[in-house]
Amino acid sequence: MKPHSSEMKNAIIAILRKHGQLERFLGSEEFHYRIEKPNFLPLVVERHERQLTVTHYRNENGDLIADPDMEFLLGADGEWYPVALQLWNGSYYRARWSEDGKEFINPKQIREQVSFARMWARNLKEQGW
Repeated sequence: MKPHSSEMKNAIIAILRKHGQLERFLGSEEFHYRIEKPNFLPLVVERHERQLTVTHYRNENGDLIADPDMEFLLGADGEWYPVALQLWNGSYYRARWSEDGKEFINPKQIREQVSFARMWARNLKEQGW
């Protein structure tokens, strides 16, 4: 299995293109865009330099809850590499991280998060985002 999520990358690029936001996303290291769609949780796409996040948010008792929230690293090759996944119940799964100047990768989490991102990207397309 590949260590990156081309399906999520392609889905988000298509969504941003549809909403006229692709050039702004590609041309800036700081980007935030929220999309509302009736009967669905809002979708938020953010970029902070090489960190990318894709998140659905729901409001629970006045608090915004990520459901889910995926973080990606924009690679030098332009691919999106999974970093972390957070679910509504607070579960948090790290696929890669840095500690004391060293880079660490959890191969099992890479596989699981690439698979999750593929499913989510397919859902976004089917839901007409």
